[in-house]
Parts: sequence; structure tokens; C-alpha cells
Amino acid sequence: MKANKKRAAAFAVLALAVVAACLFLRWQGGDGETKEPQQVKGGTSEERLAYLTGFGWQVEPEPAETREVMIPREFNDVYKNYNAMQQAQGFDLAPYSGQVVTQYKYLITNYPDETEVYATLLVYGEVIIGGDVACGKVDGFMHGFAKDSARYGEVTPAPDSQSAESASSYVNSSAVESSQVESSAEESADASMESSAVSQVQQEEGAEDAGAVPEDAWPTD
Repeated sequence: MKANKKRAAAFAVLALAVVAACLFLRWQGGDGETKEPQQVKGGTSEERLAYLTGFGWQVEPEPAETREVMIPREFNDVYKNYNAMQQAQGFDLAPYSGQVVTQYKYLITNYPDETEVYATLLVYGEVIIGGDVACGKVDGFMHGFAKDSARYGEVTPAPDSQSAESASSYVNSSAVESSQVESSAEESADASMESSAVSQVQQEEGAEDAGAVPEDAWPTD
């Protein structure tokens, strides 16, 4: 009988412990819903300046450069390194591959011992999706927004990773602009129309003239 009472008491204590653990976990999890990551707003000048000020940077109120660029559809080694740096500071450009974003470049006026340093923000819609702080000098550098954040090439460097200065030039200057994309599309459409017109003329002139200019000699895209 005493053994049975001891077992019953032990079972009761165990049951209470399980109930207490469940209540604790429920309290820790709140209502049990998974909260969405907070998005960084950057649709207005005030929001962008406030974001950079939050890292301790003093910048010129007007951007030195504003333009639209396209995030590459496929990342080469330079962009893989750049995105690794973005991921280290909580961003990821992969979901925006092939999308046109707005690039804002601000001159930082209080960077220690440097005068030619810019903060670049990439904004999609009204949300900041990435960016960097980079020195424009030949032997320059590039890192995330925070002063102690990862530098370019320090996170999962690619086999043929380039210098921070050349990476900055590629990311901030060599990205395909939206106007170039539109121009390319128009040229492609014009070439396709020209090809179709030439093909129709050849068919109307007859077989004796069609052989002079093969149809497959014209671009189709």
C-alpha cells in the first residue's frame, strides 16, 4: 500500500510539472502566432535619413545620386559576396532578383579619417531591402550600415572575389538600369518586326528571289 501511495504521489508531481511547463510555454509564446519580421521603411526622404542616423551617420540631406537599377537575375561571384554581406546585416537580395529598385547614394560627413564615403540604400517600393557604406577611393572599403558590421569579402568569400573598390563599382555603377532594359526590349521588338517584314517580302517575290537572302540570316529577337 505504501509503495502504491508513493507511486501515486510521484505521478501527481510529474503531472503538475507537465502542466506547469505547458502554461509557461504558452505564456512565453503569447497568442501562439508567428510575428512577421519588421520591415524597414524607406519610401520618404525622412525615413531614409532617419535610418542612416540610427547608425550614427551624418549625411548630406540630399542624395548625391538617385537612379533605378536592376538586381541581377543570376548572381555572379561579386554579387554573391555582396549579398552575403547583406544577409549578415539582416537583408537578402535574392528574392528581388530581376526586379528594378531605386538606389539612393548619400555622402557621409562624419566617417572617421575619411572624406569620400557614401551610404547607399536600395529601396523596393517603400521598403529598404539592402545597401552598404563604401569608400570611393581606389584602395577603398565596403561594409554594412553599422560601423562594426561585416565587410565585403569577409562572409563566405567567392573563389575569385574582387576588391571592395571594384565590387562597389560593379554593384553601384555597373548594374543594369531600367532605361537600358526598356531600350533593349524596344530594339528587340524592332528587330523582330523587321525580320517579319523581310520574310513577307521574300515570300511575295517568289522562290527565285527568296534564295538570295536566306530567311534565317535575320535576327528574330
